[in-house]
Amino acid sequence: MHGTNLSVIALRRCAVCRKFVAVRLDPDDLDRHRSGVPVQDAFTNENGVPYMSAGDRELFISGVCSDCWSLLCAPNPLDYS
Repeated sequence: MHGTNLSVIALRRCAVCRKFVAVRLDPDDLDRHRSGVPVQDAFTNENGVPYMSAGDRELFISGVCSDCWSLLCAPNPLDYS
């Protein structure tokens, strides 16, 4: 539990571009998330530090991959003009 057994590779499909993204995770943490624990709390190591990248966590939250997220939510507001 808590990021000690990163053996499962979960394939998630982006809701925007429809490509599959492989995410390596601990199966116990996946079960915790499926039972209602938020992503930012479920996929952490024993010290409470997330072991998945922000992009991988976002894929579980919104179903959007990190490439599409950067296009949809640009950090600079002027990029939208």
